[in-house]
Amino acid sequence: MRRYRVWAWVIILFFLGAGVAGSAEMELFKPERIQGGPWRIRAEKITYDAPTHTYTAQGRVDIRQGDRRLSADWVQVNDVTKIARMRGNVVLVMGEDIFSGQEGEFNLVTRTGEMKGARLFLQRNHFQVKSSLIRKTGDNTYYAENSTITTCDADVPVWSFSARQLQVTLGGYATSQHTLLKLAGLPVFYFPFSILPVQTERQSGFLLPQYGQHRAGGTVVELPFYWAISNNADATLYQTILTNRGYMQGGELRHRGHEEAAATIRGFTLSDGSGEAPVNHRYWVAGMVNQPLGNGWQIRGTLDKVSDQNYLKDFNFGYMGLTRFSRELLGDFGRNLEQEEVSQRVSTGLLAKNYSWANITGFSRYYQRLRSDEPFAVNRLPGLSLSTVNLPLGNLPLRVGVDSSYTHFYQERGLDGHRLDLHPQASLEVLPIQSVSLNSRVGFRETLFVTDQTTPSSPQNTTQSRQLFDSKVSLTSSWAKDYGRDSGASSFFRHIVRPEVTYWNIPHFDPVRFPAFDPFDIGWVVRANRNLPIRSGDDPVGGVNALTYGFSNHLLMRDQNAQGQAQVAEKLWVRFSQSAFFNTTSMGLDGTPQYHHRFSDILGEAEYYPFKRVVAGLDLGTSTYKEGFNRANVRLSFLDQQHQHLFNVGYLYIKDFAKQINVSTYLNLFRSVKTWVTYSNTFQTNNKLERTYGIVFQRQCWGIVLSYTDRPDDQRIGVSLFLPGIGERFRKGPGHFSEEKAKQE
Repeated sequence: MRRYRVWAWVIILFFLGAGVAGSAEMELFKPERIQGGPWRIRAEKITYDAPTHTYTAQGRVDIRQGDRRLSADWVQVNDVTKIARMRGNVVLVMGEDIFSGQEGEFNLVTRTGEMKGARLFLQRNHFQVKSSLIRKTGDNTYYAENSTITTCDADVPVWSFSARQLQVTLGGYATSQHTLLKLAGLPVFYFPFSILPVQTERQSGFLLPQYGQHRAGGTVVELPFYWAISNNADATLYQTILTNRGYMQGGELRHRGHEEAAATIRGFTLSDGSGEAPVNHRYWVAGMVNQPLGNGWQIRGTLDKVSDQNYLKDFNFGYMGLTRFSRELLGDFGRNLEQEEVSQRVSTGLLAKNYSWANITGFSRYYQRLRSDEPFAVNRLPGLSLSTVNLPLGNLPLRVGVDSSYTHFYQERGLDGHRLDLHPQASLEVLPIQSVSLNSRVGFRETLFVTDQTTPSSPQNTTQSRQLFDSKVSLTSSWAKDYGRDSGASSFFRHIVRPEVTYWNIPHFDPVRFPAFDPFDIGWVVRANRNLPIRSGDDPVGGVNALTYGFSNHLLMRDQNAQGQAQVAEKLWVRFSQSAFFNTTSMGLDGTPQYHHRFSDILGEAEYYPFKRVVAGLDLGTSTYKEGFNRANVRLSFLDQQHQHLFNVGYLYIKDFAKQINVSTYLNLFRSVKTWVTYSNTFQTNNKLERTYGIVFQRQCWGIVLSYTDRPDDQRIGVSLFLPGIGERFRKGPGHFSEEKAKQE
């Protein structure tokens, strides 16, 4: 019996010295405290050698610490140095990033080491580095020799960079020396030094160049540089070479602040050497600003100034084009710039505050005149307006309000002066009989004109006044009927009919007696609209004596979503209206009388929503005097957000004024091929306005955009290459300060 006890103690001592633990999990470096938490090891076989203080693990070895995971076929860990030596299918996982190789060493405390036959994969932008040796030099830094960088998964990538020395900083850049750009494995370009972004966060760096071939501009190469100044500000420098015109330098600065504070400003300058430009020094400065001042006050400003009338037409392409910039401003600020065809550029400023009972606004509007054959515009510098909501008058069913304004008008050559306008109004809303609503409004407008400087064609009196009464009376009703509701189904249709009769009356006045500060002081109708009925939303100034009648139809569908919540969608909207005039002329916007029939055109308007993302619209105006159709506006839009299919077509016809078709389409033809077409043509003069054709080829790690623009005065070809994760513009704009961050600062 004693002999058996001796052998039992020998076996116990052996296991205490060598240690074996099957596939059980054990904690390393006990009882030491390791930054980041304890490391735990699991393997098919683990042995411990006491004299050398080393653990040896074999077979599906897995070592973990938090979201860090190290796996290999064979691992040896020194309990003193905390260094793990690894062989066979070595993989180190750090969050979403993977560091792998055939063999290497890793310090489990400093979390540094090296790997042979290594590969570094950064998930966030599919960034891959392959090298014979990669060293992890810190928590977020790596060093590699004779490496290949790409975002392609293929064994022979479509594009890659080969670098003799490479340093990678997570959340920052990969800087390399002696770098070759390779396409399909063939070297095509050498860089002695290069910088590549290794994250999708906003980072400074060169954006991918754009190449174009223009009839008017020649060869065009754009090479922008993006500068991420801070979390709330960035800038872009645009370097552009136009072989037929010269070198253009541009810049754009963007800032986002507290609440809705935002500012974007850009400018371009060029010494045009083509000999075709109206001026040699050409430039464009534009931008917008929104700035809350506290206590409900807001500042909004728009700047748009250009060197000559042809600038925006000549350079409306690429990064620096007006169309692209205006679309970005609309998304960021809710307003855009005038189109390139507008010959008077508009800069505005506004200071406003909304009260519960009124709005007060200070404003200015400056027009830049670009054509010498046009008269100088009358600028508004400055103006002030006060508009109240309709406030109840005691216990009576009456409401009163006032619109008032003061404006100083300034013309660079010609008319200067002031206008003071006071327009109190009283309104009444009652139900004389069931289901019939009576809405009436009466107002008195007193306008005072004071002229500081006159023109030969303007009135010579320095002070004039105008008094106008205005009245509007409407009778409306609403009838509704449900279809399919009696069956107990969750979905049914509701048809609503709204008949309406409105009488308008505003006296005529002689516009020649008053200075032409504002076109709306002398009229409100353009020739193309003289036979249209007067509708809600119109703002006639004078010479109105008409009765408008009509009715609208609404077809609504009620349904339920998957959560049982009610959803109401409009499927069809149709309105017919006509006006009967008690006079024969309307006041034209140019100050001349616009003759019209006693009965206006019958105007039919309709919008149809057959499916969730399909909209069809139709407006038709037909005369009751055997003149046929005087106008038509047909439009169809299709949008599928899931597949990004987009199609828009519109045809506009106004008798004797316009016959124009506009088509735009953007289609995913195949998984990796997209195309777009825009087409505009006016049949009134049989001229094409603009046609653009584009196609996008996009693969897993590269893409190319080809475009062709055909304009009446120019033809343009554009080529743009993009590399997902590397060369795309870091389009996440600067963010707004959060309230918590604002308090911290």
